[in-house]
Amino acid sequence: MIKTIFIGSLLLFFSTMVMAHEGEPNMAFAWRDGNIEVDIKRQGRALGDHTAFVISFTDTFTPYRMGDAGFTGTGFDQGGIVGYQTESTLLKWSSEQSQWLREGFTEQLVISRLSDEKIVTDKEGNGLQGIIDSLTTRSDFEAHPIFRIQKADGSLPDDGAYMVFINILGVDESGERILYKPSVPFALVFHINAQANFDRLALSQALKVTPEVQLNDYDRMDALFDWAESQNKALFPHAAESRFIFGYYVRCYDNSVCVGSKDGKIYTAGGVLGDIAEHGSIETFYDMAGL
Repeated sequence: MIKTIFIGSLLLFFSTMVMAHEGEPNMAFAWRDGNIEVDIKRQGRALGDHTAFVISFTDTFTPYRMGDAGFTGTGFDQGGIVGYQTESTLLKWSSEQSQWLREGFTEQLVISRLSDEKIVTDKEGNGLQGIIDSLTTRSDFEAHPIFRIQKADGSLPDDGAYMVFINILGVDESGERILYKPSVPFALVFHINAQANFDRLALSQALKVTPEVQLNDYDRMDALFDWAESQNKALFPHAAESRFIFGYYVRCYDNSVCVGSKDGKIYTAGGVLGDIAEHGSIETFYDMAGL
């Protein structure tokens, strides 16, 4: 009897320890005052004006696969589903050029979580959304996605550093309504040194260089949409909630008109405006609105 109680207590202890394992690094977030705060555990590193989480592939048996890094969150009291959205394509550090390459390499990043798998390359993957956790019955989460770096043809990737920008956001069960508006974008930096060709000193040099990537500012985009609603009641007759549709950040109205942004450009569609039409750089409209 005593042995049974002891074993049961031991199993409970270890299961509790497993549940409390936050991973390395612990990419921790909090929902406070209507915003998602990034890196509340202060395990990120500075990358210019951005936060970067370094994910090192250190397992000698699976040197190109990492499942220990953890997303954790607290205070997400609106229910729904918490997820991530990619804010860039994949970048690769070039030691020869001392810069982050945006194209011209064959490595790709695979992010797996539950049955969901997303692939980000140097050309595709910006705007992908993936699940982190469902918060139907709780307000905190802990999840450990699997990250893999591989070449498209199955050959081994080069030692080095790779980067993608993402944000954290949350939607309701239908996936339509935003419950937790997107956080500021932050970087995931993947460090591979399987062949001892790219040590921590080389990584430190890479992290001193900020990549030239245009990132979305969702607060600024919302302010632009508010301005558009105030300026053109015929097209945008009432206030509307922003949401994501097929990678576009949009607002849609009762007259079937939608206005949105993707990849730094403004688009409209529907109603009297017809099919999807591009209207140029979002920066032009920020200037018009004084934003």
